[in-house]
Amino acid sequence: MKCDMKTMLKAGLGLAAVAIVGYATFPAARELILAISPFLFLLLCPLMMFLMMKSMHSHHTDNGINKSEPIPIPEAVRVAESPRSRDHSKAI
Repeated sequence: MKCDMKTMLKAGLGLAAVAIVGYATFPAARELILAISPFLFLLLCPLMMFLMMKSMHSHHTDNGINKSEPIPIPEAVRVAESPRSRDHSKAI
């Protein structure tokens, strides 16, 4: 999947809104918010791809296995005794 322009603009506006709200709400962290914001805008597409892949991974937990159907148990296979195995049992 690729980052299209519409999604990038929505995410950019959302990030800008979060930065503005954080700047207005936390006066002690204003310098930090101003310092980090440009880097977050540069990392917007990689961050979106990382979060998208994490969210896609969490939706595929069962991997298509139907848990309601019982799994058949393989039947036991008898191994024919060879003359060699009988000789060892007598020797012990």
